[in-house]
Amino acid sequence: MGLGGVAASSLIGCAPFSPPTTNPEPPVVDLGPFDCGIASGVHSDTAVVLWTRFAPGAVASVELSWQVATDPAFTRVVRSGTGVASPETDGCVKVLADGLAQGTIYWYRFLVAGSAGPASPAGRTRTLPSPGSQPAEVRLAVASCQNFPAGYYTAWRAIAEADLDAVIFLGDYIYESAGPGAASPTVVRADRTLRADDLGSYRAKYRAYRSDPDLRLAHAMHPFAPVWDDHEFVNDYNRTTILAFPDRAAAAYRAWFDYQPVWRIDGDRIHRRLRWGRLVDLAMLDTRQYRDPHVVGPDGETLKFGSTVDPPLSEVHSVGRTILGDTQRDWFLDGFGAAQDDGVTWKLVANQVMISPIRAIDLDSPALRALRPDLVEHAGVYVNFDDWSGYMWERDVVTDRLHSDAISNVGFLTGDIHSFWQAPVRRDFDEPFSPIVAQEFVCGSVSSRGFDQVAAVAPAIEDALRNFSPGFRYVDLVRRGFGLVRCSPTAATVEFQVVDATRPAPAATPGSPGPVVSRPSVRFDWPAGSTQLTQGV
Repeated sequence: MGLGGVAASSLIGCAPFSPPTTNPEPPVVDLGPFDCGIASGVHSDTAVVLWTRFAPGAVASVELSWQVATDPAFTRVVRSGTGVASPETDGCVKVLADGLAQGTIYWYRFLVAGSAGPASPAGRTRTLPSPGSQPAEVRLAVASCQNFPAGYYTAWRAIAEADLDAVIFLGDYIYESAGPGAASPTVVRADRTLRADDLGSYRAKYRAYRSDPDLRLAHAMHPFAPVWDDHEFVNDYNRTTILAFPDRAAAAYRAWFDYQPVWRIDGDRIHRRLRWGRLVDLAMLDTRQYRDPHVVGPDGETLKFGSTVDPPLSEVHSVGRTILGDTQRDWFLDGFGAAQDDGVTWKLVANQVMISPIRAIDLDSPALRALRPDLVEHAGVYVNFDDWSGYMWERDVVTDRLHSDAISNVGFLTGDIHSFWQAPVRRDFDEPFSPIVAQEFVCGSVSSRGFDQVAAVAPAIEDALRNFSPGFRYVDLVRRGFGLVRCSPTAATVEFQVVDATRPAPAATPGSPGPVVSRPSVRFDWPAGSTQLTQGV
């Protein structure tokens, strides 16, 4: 069983899209001096990252003051300080507000220091609970892939209105390509920005994307824990791309750190772990900047799908081939053991690209192995070598370690591919009775198009995918949305929430929500200590 060329290319994360509708050029709105709103980032049990952009600071340095309070009226301010909006940071201000109480909701804002000038909008944030605590529940939204011209950010409205501890963003916050013009028949709304390839143009992308009111609202209502994928720099990049274009890579990374509520810990490192007491350990990965290059064909073309029986694609099975890099891989695997030893119930992974293989044809069979004794393990025809299937050895290292160390309750939360998927992750996916070591939940896209251009045949392809080797429990190739994860000491649930991204959500402000704009398409219930899920709506 196989997929046609159009189908296969559509299943590769961040594939080209052809949105079907056109809307008129949106009006230019004056967003005031705090033109990109405010944001906060998850950091520790006693600190949060606070962020804003003060537009006049992009021209000349301006000192801002910040406040953290226990109430939205700011009658009980508990921490305050100053920061500088300067041309060096494109007017962005980022501070680490520490000395806060553990597991506590706070409100924050920015003001022009020593002035009666305008204040920023107020935002709500939350510290992590203390390391040894046992929260009754942790609620997370999981989102990715928000191509601005491809659709409206209705998903962000739904996320803003949800009761959450944090938002996990898995990458493709911006798209570096030039936005089509307003008259183009292939966009839902216009992106006026140009192709991003230097610091100024990358920053312009972030300003354009933050002009969306629903994205600003979601940032105001919840702390974020973001990582990047590829479009924050350039599509499908790897470590050799950084070496070939060091100035562009430096500009892309600097703009990301300028505009994201993330505190630098070591240069351009973004992989890190967050703990919600003894309930949730979240490992946030970077599957881009350390990965080995894609396999190329005889003419130098990148090979995204095909058979791995013979060269050059048999290279994806090579020992030592890595998507994480040696240092990150050791950190990642050792962290599971630490979480298990600390009695943490749920071990979640913020994972950009799918770890579950999309293998259209299984060629690792006894009959074929009898003919080809040199046949590589897991041989087959695969659809997407941009994900973990391009790094077979390292995927086996991860699944073997999860099994050998008896790590329980591992969930991969994945983005990139603009669709919803669910599958068990086995220690050896070629053995049907191999132990399940994790579950994977691919949580859709905010607005980026998936399989929409061939929607008429999508149900047939979804059925085929469920019968691949290994197969998938659930596949939805055409709808937009996000994941909603709830963890308790006894169970976890994951809902795939779907939205209509072809039209904007009705206007709303914090404290005055509009109508419900998302609905669950499926729900997975997962008892703690079990490797089995139940599926419902």
